[in-house]
Amino acid sequence: MVVRFGEISPMDIDLRRSLTQQEFCWVERISRAKYFDLKKLGLNPDEIDIDGVLRITPRARELWHERMAELAKSEASRLEAERRRALAVAAGRAAAQSPNHVSRRPRPAQRRRPRRE
Repeated sequence: MVVRFGEISPMDIDLRRSLTQQEFCWVERISRAKYFDLKKLGLNPDEIDIDGVLRITPRARELWHERMAELAKSEASRLEAERRRALAVAAGRAAAQSPNHVSRRPRPAQRRRPRRE
């Protein structure tokens, strides 16, 4: 594996061996922040601790893909998406009713150029 100044090329990663968190993020094309967001939600792949180094096995990665596919198909995710969409619509309507909405602001007076004679 070629590592230059902390950069890892996804092409250099052998998917048949266990991956570090950083390598996993590179392979899956997700940010480290997204990885830790998923971890907070309990949606990260299973990790094994090898002398203080967390590794993700190929089988754990495979199971993670299956779990993510199931989650995407689940009824709960569909309902959550509908709930978010309804909240966004309600928030948009409430914003449009606000006296501070851009559509209710007075237009600035346009300055006219003096006529040339």
